[in-house]
Amino acid sequence: MSNILPFSTPRLNSLNRIGPHNYDILSIIIGSLLGDGSMEKSKDGSRFVFYQAKVNGEYLLWLHNVVSSLGYAKKELPVLYSRKGSILVPSVNDIRYYYRFRTFTYSSFDWIYDSFYPKSTRKVVPKNLDTYLSPLALAVWMMDDGTSFKNKGFKFCTNSFTLKEIKYLALVLKNKYNLDSSIHKSGLNNQYNIYIPKSSFKDLKKIVSPHFHPTMYYKINNF
Repeated sequence: MSNILPFSTPRLNSLNRIGPHNYDILSIIIGSLLGDGSMEKSKDGSRFVFYQAKVNGEYLLWLHNVVSSLGYAKKELPVLYSRKGSILVPSVNDIRYYYRFRTFTYSSFDWIYDSFYPKSTRKVVPKNLDTYLSPLALAVWMMDDGTSFKNKGFKFCTNSFTLKEIKYLALVLKNKYNLDSSIHKSGLNNQYNIYIPKSSFKDLKKIVSPHFHPTMYYKINNF
């Protein structure tokens, strides 16, 4: 038996996990970073954190199955966590339940972290996003942070990004997939969302539907 370890095993030092990385894992990470996902960086490398509320538990477990099957996370199933309060509802009596899991740490993930967190604080939209926004990445972004409106269109909840970054996202959607969109205020100060009109939604659905998890079909079947 060979004593050479695969590059994605827990026992292998993160500095030696150099890839090349599976394109699907990059798509999932990029798509989720546009949505609910985040990254953590240490002196040894970077890792990705997947997070979903309990109501989206099946979707999170599906993501875990894909990521762990590709060798990027432990096989053990994510457990349910709880915390008091939230950013929007800070009451100590408000208990929120969520699932979370992390990938292994990779020094070769640092470029993704540095692209999305150039100042190690606020998450931004990287300038080379068009290269990595694959149909799978677009689907994960929609499942993470999108909402459909019956017979009207689809909204990407881009509240955490700047208006300049959101305009770039809209440009990528147009140039890469020929999807029309418009930008509207979210109702909160300096926060904006991208809207895909009904006229472009059929094209969007064709692009992403092969990659959607069944529990998320409601987001694309309102038309």
